Amino acid sequence: MTMLSHLNELHSELMSGRYKVGRYHSFIIEEPKKREIQTLPYANRVVQHVICDDLLAPYFLRHTIVDNCACQEGKGAHFALDRFERKLKDYVRQHGRTGYFLKCDILKYFPSMPHTLLKQTVCKHIQDEKIKKIVRDIIDSYHSGKSFLTKYGIEPLGADGKTTGRGIPIGNQTSQVFGMFYLDKVDRLVKEKLRFKVYSRYMDDFVLLHQDLEVVKLALEEIKKTVKELGLYLNDKTQIFPIKNGVTYLGFRFIMTEDGRVVKVVKKATKRRLRWRARLLKKAYLEDLIPLERVKSSQAAFHGHLTHAHSYKFEKELESKLTFEHKGEKE
Repeated sequence: MTMLSHLNELHSELMSGRYKVGRYHSFIIEEPKKREIQTLPYANRVVQHVICDDLLAPYFLRHTIVDNCACQEGKGAHFALDRFERKLKDYVRQHGRTGYFLKCDILKYFPSMPHTLLKQTVCKHIQDEKIKKIVRDIIDSYHSGKSFLTKYGIEPLGADGKTTGRGIPIGNQTSQVFGMFYLDKVDRLVKEKLRFKVYSRYMDDFVLLHQDLEVVKLALEEIKKTVKELGLYLNDKTQIFPIKNGVTYLGFRFIMTEDGRVVKVVKKATKRRLRWRARLLKKAYLEDLIPLERVKSSQAAFHGHLTHAHSYKFEKELESKLTFEHKGEKE
């Protein structure tokens, strides 16, 4: 069959209601941390691409707060970091180093996502019944394993006893949209009800700041209630700490100095990972496994990432690791 024939057949399945989500293929990635990724056959990915780009993403983008920064055109990690840094600087100018951070993280966000509540949250914004069915089928096409959920103290929700009723696959494009929007209730709580000025969320990682410790404690209790209503759990990394301790967010550490400056540096774990990648690149190049252009491309990526922090010395260190000076090494 030609590509056009495949597309015609796919269109026919969608319009007639015969469309089915295929079987997932799973594989493991190790960087930046170990994760299991699930991918679908090509035809299913085409369907998700259309649904996300033409329907879900444009709609939900218009219905999110600006400080929800993940998986949206014109936003991303560096947008979140730059906006958060600006807010920190404004805060420090006004309050100095008086105040407390609340840093929250959802326990196994994608694997623990409850199907019933997720379908309600997403589908109430969709009018077309055929699209609703496709979205429901995509959500119900994957379930996290019971043993995995039990390991982390997460309650399975499957009514039939065979499936857990939780989990969306990290490799699905729809999962990125679902994950971006599902915590909108938390965003609204923090920004519109509690009215925090310093707040940022990137998927399931979010942080807020206020000068009054009791206000921050109250916010934590309210967030716990809302997260529970969403069928999710906060993990052990959720904590309150003084602003003078600094805060780590999206791979960077923000330090508030005594003289009123906000300094952004690369966190230690990221430095270790980049040093390891630089050594690996050099070894691969010297063994003729990759061309010099690949090394230069990675150096450019390092530079693009590190320009967002005070990291001149560390960037020079990485450059030295990728300099080929000795006899036998390549220029």
